[in-house]
Amino acid sequence: MNMKYFGVLWLFLACLGALHAQQVPQYSLYTLNPYVYNPAYAGMENTLVMTGVYRQQWTGLQGAPVTQHVNAHLPVYAISSGVGLRLENDAIGAHKTTQAILSYNYQVNLSSNTLLSMGLSGGWLQYSLDGAKLRAPEGTYAEPSFSHNETILPEGRVQAGAPVFEAGLFFQNKKWELGLSAQPVFATKVKPGSNGNFVLSPVQHYLIYGAYYLPIGDNLKLKPSGLVKTDFKETQIEISAMGVWRENTFAGVSYRGFTASSKDAAVLFLGFKMNEKTTLGYGFDLPLSALSVANRGSHELLIRYSLNKPIGVGKLPPVIYNPRFF
Repeated sequence: MNMKYFGVLWLFLACLGALHAQQVPQYSLYTLNPYVYNPAYAGMENTLVMTGVYRQQWTGLQGAPVTQHVNAHLPVYAISSGVGLRLENDAIGAHKTTQAILSYNYQVNLSSNTLLSMGLSGGWLQYSLDGAKLRAPEGTYAEPSFSHNETILPEGRVQAGAPVFEAGLFFQNKKWELGLSAQPVFATKVKPGSNGNFVLSPVQHYLIYGAYYLPIGDNLKLKPSGLVKTDFKETQIEISAMGVWRENTFAGVSYRGFTASSKDAAVLFLGFKMNEKTTLGYGFDLPLSALSVANRGSHELLIRYSLNKPIGVGKLPPVIYNPRFF
């Protein structure tokens, strides 16, 4: 690697910040949607890409997570960059977070076969807590009375907002890709005696994504991939393998969690091209954790639109590196 880029990478990683415990939203079809976890991926497919995801986790378990996600990203050739927008809504029981994030990255050629993208993103996160869905051991909830008998818990809806910032690196080669990113998540802190008022505290998570492209004959291609999420206190690893048949149909399996504390699910997923530009994917999580006795698995639906041609004006990149199938 060129030494002038080594200094840039060192400074970039040093600025990612400290880590604390908190989970980012879970996505089983991450291999079809790398931008969901890394702002540096914006524009790396050299065309306009839009993706929508709906995820219902732990079906049958009251208050289980439900997530909606939409993103769009595209290249800006004239300045060797990419830009993107991500919108996300995540509800877990009485908790709800909504965020809107804009991202920008700058791309440099490390060699004739490898591209490096350095990305930053920023936006706003809005958090709300519905006190009417909470129950305290000493509370009174028989109609018409409703009281937690606790000064720390709200009895109605309270909310707070805060800015969020993310950072990422993404390396792209003709045969492989590697992403490193830090995503802040905001955890609530309830002030004792404040009648449910709270502030938001930044929590950061590191993510490492990798994939390899392996052609097998004229009609079949394999894409093994992996995702690591860690705060250096808890780490969860997910390994996936996807096969693509004739560029328009795919199927795969994943396994998430290789330790007793992180063991979560086995995932089956499949999909197909609806037309030249639109791909539909579905994933089902078979629960393997202790929660398996209380839920019937998780469902995830993804729809992806790709313009499939360069857009905009300015100088085009000398090589389109991305070997993505869809």
